[in-house]
Order: sequence, then structure tokens, then C-alpha cells
Amino acid sequence: MFGKTLVPPSLTGLNLGEAGEEWVAYLYQKQGHEIIARNYEIFWKKKIGEIDIICRKAETIIIVEVKTRTSEHFMPLEDAVNFRKQSYLRRMTKLFLQANPQYEDWNVQIDIATVLMDGIDNSVKAVKLIENAIEDV
Repeated sequence: MFGKTLVPPSLTGLNLGEAGEEWVAYLYQKQGHEIIARNYEIFWKKKIGEIDIICRKAETIIIVEVKTRTSEHFMPLEDAVNFRKQSYLRRMTKLFLQANPQYEDWNVQIDIATVLMDGIDNSVKAVKLIENAIEDV
């Protein structure tokens, strides 16, 4: 990636969730992170979960939960990651690490990214990256 210009992604034609994830992945890459996986699915007899974005920087694995909405009238976006969702993310992180032992000695953090978008043209109104939002992984 060194020497290459990172171009913002086109969000045209994507659904709201896809557009938010695309934009957040772009922001993490812009900060020098390498994207390892997007929409990483975990199966055990059937699908038990999914991680929106997994990236790395130095010796840290970052699990990113993306919440995208067109308004915060109902509740602030970060409040959508309640206690139950936090437990789910901890569990998904542990399962990812079990399936990828090459990262067992790495630092791990779980971030929450909230994206507020215009529902008509998919333009990004605001983004909040909350690093290390969920502890005790």
C-alpha cells in the first residue's frame, strides 16, 4: 500500500449496511490497517455469527462492529451495541482466534464504528470510531 493513493469507495448502489461497512473499511485502511476479512462468517453445524470487519496493524487484531443508520432519533448509534451484542462480539472474537491460531499471541481489540448516512444518496454525514470499545476479550 506504500506509495499508493487510497481512493474513497463509491457507495452508489449499495444498501445502507454495505455502504457503512465499505466506508469504515476505507477509513481503517487510510489509517494504515490491513483488512484481513470482511463479513467473516463462523459456522458450527450452521452459521452462528458474523464479524463485519477484521483488520490488523502491527501485532494487533482489530474486530470492528459497524452500525449504520440514517438517523439517531430512536437512539444514539453506539447504544445499539448493548450488553447482549457485546457478549456476542466477545464470543465471535474468541471463535475467530481459535480458528486462526497464527494470531494467538497478538493483542486484540474490539472497536465500534457508527456511520450516519443520508438515506437518499448514501452520502456519509458522520462517522464515529470507538477504539477498544469492548474489553475483556
